[in-house]
Amino acid sequence: MAEVARLATAIADRILEQNAAGITIPPEQFTMLVRAARMLLDNGAPWPPSVEQVLMEVARHIEQAGTAPDVASVASTGDDAVAHLTQFLGAVKRREELGN
Repeated sequence: MAEVARLATAIADRILEQNAAGITIPPEQFTMLVRAARMLLDNGAPWPPSVEQVLMEVARHIEQAGTAPDVASVASTGDDAVAHLTQFLGAVKRREELGN
Protein backbone atom coordinates (compact mmCIF):
# COMPACT_ATOMS: atom_id res chain seq x y z
CA MET A 1 0.00 0.00 0.00
CA ALA A 2 2.97 2.30 0.53
CA GLU A 3 3.72 2.25 -3.20
CA VAL A 4 0.08 2.95 -4.07
CA ALA A 5 0.11 5.89 -1.64
CA ARG A 6 3.34 7.19 -3.20
CA LEU A 7 1.89 6.98 -6.71
CA ALA A 8 -1.39 8.57 -5.63
CA THR A 9 0.57 11.42 -4.06
CA ALA A 10 2.57 11.93 -7.25
CA ILE A 11 -0.63 12.06 -9.32
CA ALA A 12 -2.35 14.42 -6.88
CA ASP A 13 0.69 16.70 -6.75
CA ARG A 14 0.77 16.81 -10.55
CA ILE A 15 -2.94 17.67 -10.68
CA LEU A 16 -2.43 20.46 -8.14
CA GLU A 17 0.51 21.84 -10.17
CA GLN A 18 -1.47 21.73 -13.41
CA ASN A 19 -4.46 23.39 -11.77
CA ALA A 20 -2.30 26.17 -10.32
CA ALA A 21 -0.74 26.75 -13.76
CA GLY A 22 -4.16 26.85 -15.42
CA ILE A 23 -3.41 23.74 -17.49
CA THR A 24 -6.26 21.42 -18.41
CA ILE A 25 -6.03 18.21 -16.41
CA PRO A 26 -6.43 15.06 -18.50
CA PRO A 27 -9.36 12.90 -17.35
CA GLU A 28 -7.02 9.91 -17.24
CA GLN A 29 -5.16 11.52 -14.34
CA PHE A 30 -8.37 11.83 -12.34
CA THR A 31 -9.25 8.25 -13.15
CA MET A 32 -5.82 7.03 -11.99
CA LEU A 33 -6.09 9.08 -8.80
CA VAL A 34 -9.58 7.79 -8.03
CA ARG A 35 -8.50 4.18 -8.59
CA ALA A 36 -5.48 4.59 -6.32
CA ALA A 37 -7.57 6.33 -3.65
CA ARG A 38 -10.15 3.55 -3.90
CA MET A 39 -7.47 0.91 -3.42
CA LEU A 40 -6.18 2.74 -0.35
CA LEU A 41 -9.69 3.10 1.04
CA ASP A 42 -10.54 -0.56 0.40
CA ASN A 43 -7.40 -1.62 2.26
CA GLY A 44 -7.95 0.67 5.24
CA ALA A 45 -4.98 2.87 4.38
CA PRO A 46 -5.26 6.62 4.94
CA TRP A 47 -5.14 9.01 2.01
CA PRO A 48 -2.01 11.14 1.75
CA PRO A 49 -2.78 14.85 2.31
CA SER A 50 -2.50 15.93 -1.33
CA VAL A 51 -4.77 13.06 -2.44
CA GLU A 52 -7.41 14.07 0.07
CA GLN A 53 -7.04 17.72 -0.93
CA VAL A 54 -7.66 17.00 -4.62
CA LEU A 55 -10.55 14.61 -4.04
CA MET A 56 -12.30 16.86 -1.54
CA GLU A 57 -11.87 19.89 -3.81
CA VAL A 58 -13.35 17.98 -6.74
CA ALA A 59 -16.18 16.73 -4.49
CA ARG A 60 -16.90 20.31 -3.44
CA HIS A 61 -17.07 21.41 -7.08
CA ILE A 62 -19.34 18.49 -7.96
CA GLU A 63 -21.67 19.29 -5.06
CA GLN A 64 -21.79 22.97 -6.05
CA ALA A 65 -22.43 22.05 -9.65
CA GLY A 66 -25.05 19.53 -8.57
CA THR A 67 -27.65 22.25 -8.66
CA ALA A 68 -26.71 23.13 -12.25
CA PRO A 69 -28.83 21.38 -14.89
CA ASP A 70 -25.85 20.46 -17.09
CA VAL A 71 -24.09 18.26 -14.50
CA ALA A 72 -26.32 15.25 -15.08
CA SER A 73 -25.92 15.60 -18.82
CA VAL A 74 -22.12 15.73 -18.50
CA ALA A 75 -22.05 12.49 -16.52
CA SER A 76 -24.54 10.83 -18.83
CA THR A 77 -22.72 11.74 -22.05
CA GLY A 78 -19.82 9.45 -21.25
CA ASP A 79 -17.44 11.57 -19.22
CA ASP A 80 -16.00 8.51 -17.52
CA ALA A 81 -13.70 10.42 -15.17
CA VAL A 82 -16.50 12.56 -13.76
CA ALA A 83 -18.93 9.66 -13.55
CA HIS A 84 -16.36 7.40 -11.89
CA LEU A 85 -15.31 10.11 -9.45
CA THR A 86 -18.91 10.92 -8.58
CA GLN A 87 -19.70 7.26 -7.89
CA PHE A 88 -16.53 6.89 -5.84
CA LEU A 89 -17.18 9.97 -3.73
CA GLY A 90 -20.72 8.76 -3.14
CA ALA A 91 -19.33 5.47 -1.86
CA VAL A 92 -16.88 7.29 0.41
CA LYS A 93 -19.67 9.46 1.79
CA ARG A 94 -21.85 6.40 2.49
CA ARG A 95 -18.96 4.67 4.29
CA GLU A 96 -18.37 7.76 6.42
CA GLU A 97 -22.08 7.91 7.31
CA LEU A 98 -22.12 4.23 8.26
CA GLY A 99 -18.99 4.67 10.38
CA ASN A 100 -20.48 7.56 12.37
